[in-house]
Amino acid sequence: MKFKNYLLRVLTPLHVGTGSGLGHIDLPTYREASTHFPAIPSSAIKGSLRSRRILEVSKSLSDEEERKLRELLKVKEGGRASLIDRAVSDFKEIEKEPVDEKLRELAMDFGTKDREGRLVFTDARILFFPVKSLRGIFALITCPYVLKRFREDTLSELMEVGDVRDQDCILATVDSKVKVEEEVVLEEFTLKVKGICQPKLKGKFDEGRVVVVSDNLFNYMVETHTEVQTHVKINVETGTVQKGALWTEEYVPSEAIFYFKVIGDGFKYMPRTLQIGGNSSTGKGLLEVVEL
Repeated sequence: MKFKNYLLRVLTPLHVGTGSGLGHIDLPTYREASTHFPAIPSSAIKGSLRSRRILEVSKSLSDEEERKLRELLKVKEGGRASLIDRAVSDFKEIEKEPVDEKLRELAMDFGTKDREGRLVFTDARILFFPVKSLRGIFALITCPYVLKRFREDTLSELMEVGDVRDQDCILATVDSKVKVEEEVVLEEFTLKVKGICQPKLKGKFDEGRVVVVSDNLFNYMVETHTEVQTHVKINVETGTVQKGALWTEEYVPSEAIFYFKVIGDGFKYMPRTLQIGGNSSTGKGLLEVVEL
């Protein structure tokens, strides 16, 4: 079966929620159960793509096509986007009618309430995580375990590295933007540079910022160096903070890079940007999509 691999670069802080947390963060971000690495569930990717495609199809619908579709579905109220959403969900009722090919393709790709779609979306897994650097502003860290998992998931080799000790690191290029003499300083950690391993995928990310660290250090960084924002609710009458309305939200920071896969034949639609997760009205969750 055919498949395509994609990278997702976080442009603005990303919060895919899981409800209330048990720790010190009230609203933690979504994480894998086994590794506790930040991730993006496949349902969020599929839902964002489906919603975006529905909006585009609704804009291309002519007045006559809209009228016929409303007659077929017996729908009188609501906008065009909600009409297309209803048509896709209840496509079985109209599939024998001469409907727009884009609508038929949308139902085939993403599925209806009666059958699964022909496309399979995987969860987006972390590949590079941004960490503050003494030189070059920030580094993109990864680790041997993540690189091995990337190779198994995508069937593509990114970097061939062995084990890395906790006090060491490997760079992706001799022209590293984050190296200070023969060391790299990430947050409170000073790491010795033990080699160069150039990525086999070129031009997909900033190689000068890539640092391969140990599995242990990577795990610590993705656990403790996410972005935590504090929010309050203002009382509209007094203009002061409403009592009890203080909470914290966890975000995956900008510049993090995930990867995911779309499995299935005939998939033609992948926009250059997506918006996923909460607080979209304040610009959160913007992602750049890069095909591998």
